[in-house]
Amino acid sequence: MKNKQRKALLVGSLPFENEEIAMNKALDMLGPDLHSLPDGEIGEKSAEYPLGNRAAWIQSIVDLCEKDTENWTLVKQAVRSNQSGFPIGYDKEPRLKPKRSPSTMHQYLDFRWLEYFKSSYPTFKKLKKEKGLDHLKFQVGLPTGIGITFPMMNPINALRYAKAFNKRMAYEANEILKIADPDDLIFQIEVPGELAMAYKLPKFLVSLSLRTIFGLLQGINPQAPFGVHICFGDLNNEALTKVKTLDKMVHFSNTLVKKWPKSHQLAYVHYPLAEAVTPPPTHQNYYQTLEKVILPENTRFVAGFVHDKLSNVEHEQILTMIESIRGHQVDIACSCGLGRRKAEVAQELMQITHELINH
Repeated sequence: MKNKQRKALLVGSLPFENEEIAMNKALDMLGPDLHSLPDGEIGEKSAEYPLGNRAAWIQSIVDLCEKDTENWTLVKQAVRSNQSGFPIGYDKEPRLKPKRSPSTMHQYLDFRWLEYFKSSYPTFKKLKKEKGLDHLKFQVGLPTGIGITFPMMNPINALRYAKAFNKRMAYEANEILKIADPDDLIFQIEVPGELAMAYKLPKFLVSLSLRTIFGLLQGINPQAPFGVHICFGDLNNEALTKVKTLDKMVHFSNTLVKKWPKSHQLAYVHYPLAEAVTPPPTHQNYYQTLEKVILPENTRFVAGFVHDKLSNVEHEQILTMIESIRGHQVDIACSCGLGRRKAEVAQELMQITHELINH
């Protein structure tokens, strides 16, 4: 087994009062264990968004487009949760029709990623210095064009406009790079839409699902490293993709890594092993195919399996199984949707993660 010290990954959202509190709690509980630090993706809390206007990830972008009536037509109203302000399910999301062409739409988009970064980055710098974590990076999650367009448009328009959304996201990422200090950033590419597409395609066509990932990458200055958050999706703790085996995910990952551009450093790949509210299986057969995952020498394997419905013993058993199959220690993450759980549950899961890191 390779002597590779385990690290923790927080994939993004955290269910706390604001970004400063979220970052403080993450550092208090995981500190030196962390690979990088997200800001918690909370945003402004209001009667419209009681949990914060960033708390449901890309839904904040969809809602910005819905409110922009100069450039979008609302075709179907969303059915929204009183608790969060976001759609209650994948089939209850709004449907929008663009008023601009695919070639010009990027000029009329603003995802506010740059605004969010400017708000949180000074806090990150302060905490990084106070905690003496010189090597800690600030983690910025970037959805792909398809990840945004598929929930909000019909399938044809989603494909036609994905490039415009990639172009805008790449622009905001590059503007962030201009502000951040050297070596302070890591971008996490979020790919639940692409994984969902891959599971619907035969293996020989899986590469088609990767196009928007590489389309986004090609537009971003490669001076910062990248992580990939393979994800089954999470909306109100409900997975977008529900699977019986991990075979297609492993094929998806290997195809992605094989085609990954050498110009962009791939720091880690996260593998989801639970489906939102559904805990990961506890039998080894489910994980055996992970032995086929091929990663570059310096790319870290992140196992996303920490879940509130597992016991401490089950967590340890799953970690032992995965590391035995992989032949080395792995990094550890909670199952997706941590920001949609209660604050006390999130703290319990971070504590379990800390204990597993040092197991």
